[in-house]
Amino acid sequence: MSQTPLDLSRVFTLEPHGPDTFIGESPPFSWGAIYGGLAIAQGLWAATQTVVPEFRVHSLHAYFIRGGELGEPVRYEVDRVRNGRSFATRSVSARQSGGAILTLLCSFQKEEGGADVQAAPFPEAVPAPETLTGEYDAGAERLDVKARDDRPRSCVWTRYPISLPDDPRLHACALAYLSDLNPMAAIGDAYPEELPEEEVMAVSLDHAVWFHRAVRADDWLLIDLEGHGFVGARGLATGLVFAPDRTHVATIAQEGLFRDRWRR
Repeated sequence: MSQTPLDLSRVFTLEPHGPDTFIGESPPFSWGAIYGGLAIAQGLWAATQTVVPEFRVHSLHAYFIRGGELGEPVRYEVDRVRNGRSFATRSVSARQSGGAILTLLCSFQKEEGGADVQAAPFPEAVPAPETLTGEYDAGAERLDVKARDDRPRSCVWTRYPISLPDDPRLHACALAYLSDLNPMAAIGDAYPEELPEEEVMAVSLDHAVWFHRAVRADDWLLIDLEGHGFVGARGLATGLVFAPDRTHVATIAQEGLFRDRWRR
């Protein structure tokens, strides 16, 4: 994290490059690799271009394959897996010269009525974002909320740092961008303390988002994630995303690899 924002105004400016193929570029992230949430968001936006506007994304599942190289464009190749009357499925492969860096499967549903019930409670005693100070993470504003219990956890207020057009499909992609900010922190909060942080290699393995309700990603969102321990060097985080009015808008799950660096 840093105090310096990044220019994210061109994240969703994808250049068509043949049938169902799009080219995206990355801002210069300070850690020297493409932010995973960027590849997810651009991949989802590429898939969205191949679906009629009446269909909205309801879930995505992605696998991180290798780190993306800064300074090299990413090629997003979309496969129209299925076009149904109610659902459409797309597969996306994000590639650079070294091969695939991400694969993503996403599903879209045509808008339809039905029950609208929220059972997920907003977490207790969370301060309003206006009362907190924070930093920028991957170019997005991030305000960390201190946990009030001993559970492995990462809870943050965040928002996309620029105003976005009133296109709910675009805001879903911006939420996908934000969804990768803190899962690894929630996983890492459950990691044993035997090793110093600099001796642990931590990488994201896979990522999933379920989109429940429309959201404005350029307004504050609360992402509250819990870590669930480790098996085979793999840890898992799951949690919920809330709008400022306490509406449950999305659910996130991510698996991460935490390994002693000497085993790399």
